[in-house]
Amino acid sequence: MITRTLYNEEKDQFNAVITHPIQTWEWGDFLTSQGHKVYRLGVFENKKIVGGYSLNFHQIPKTNYTIGVFQRGPKVDQDMINNVTKIAKDENAIFVKFEPEVIQKTFDEFSNETNLNVSMDFPNLVISPKVAFYPYTYIVDLAQTEDELLEGMHQKTRYNIKVANRHNVEVVEATNDQGFEEYIKLLFDTTKRQGFYLHTEKYHRDQWRILKKTSIPHVMLAKYNGITLSAFMLFALKDRLFYPYGASLDIHRETMASTLLMWESIRLGQRLGCRSFDLWGSLGPFAKEGENGYGFHRFKQGFGGQLVQFVGTYDLVINPPLYQIYNLVDKYRWKLLRLKAKIPH
Repeated sequence: MITRTLYNEEKDQFNAVITHPIQTWEWGDFLTSQGHKVYRLGVFENKKIVGGYSLNFHQIPKTNYTIGVFQRGPKVDQDMINNVTKIAKDENAIFVKFEPEVIQKTFDEFSNETNLNVSMDFPNLVISPKVAFYPYTYIVDLAQTEDELLEGMHQKTRYNIKVANRHNVEVVEATNDQGFEEYIKLLFDTTKRQGFYLHTEKYHRDQWRILKKTSIPHVMLAKYNGITLSAFMLFALKDRLFYPYGASLDIHRETMASTLLMWESIRLGQRLGCRSFDLWGSLGPFAKEGENGYGFHRFKQGFGGQLVQFVGTYDLVINPPLYQIYNLVDKYRWKLLRLKAKIPH
């Protein structure tokens, strides 16, 4: 097998072997629009593409150094490490962050784990001090019937779906510019209210501008008395549905609009022919009330998916001295960003 960078005319062949939205060719176009340099690599056997992955490089401001990012790609092997190392050196990268979409453990409802024993033991690959994606997520099996899905939910979640229906909450798919405007308004209202860090509005608008030309994004809205109370941005790719973004108003919470919205998102996934629904991150099997993010975790947990743990976040270190300096500076930078997000505007 050989691995090489791909040409624009090989876009369809590349997308055919990609399994996660942020590895698609179009996501690479979006990253390019944000000023990042993107590489798409194809793995060939007998002149036929049998695998592929993308990585991108972010310029560190006011320096000639970069940081590489490899997120939600396939299982890591030595050939991949060799190829990425060569490109990273050409791009003057300090390190490349690896977060492959490879499951390391699964958990049953009693938090008993099954270890799949995936190795990440490669030269210069170290456990990263900073995680981008949550290492855990819930995955809902959409191959089940609606009755089976409802039966697998927590009793309180089923009850809240009925509450929303009694309040005549209306859920609509609005995958168009108007729906996006409702969604993004809610997203930034939620961010401001809860004081957490989010990408800029330009980031989300550029993402929509590029992805809306594909079948990936789906905007779902939950309305009550004409007011949009909750909004989701879902991604669909092949037989998989993903829940990357959600937002809600802090009014009429008694209607349980978000719960009905998630249930209707599950039903949308089935109509799209999806076999699984990745809820895009949660806490681990022993999450405790009061822990940061516990509310989102408990909400997702209620829908009866299987908790899984990915192999985690690793850094392929290219320049060891600068890697140590970078991590120290970045630690304090993020403390400042989180502090700014909590300051009232």
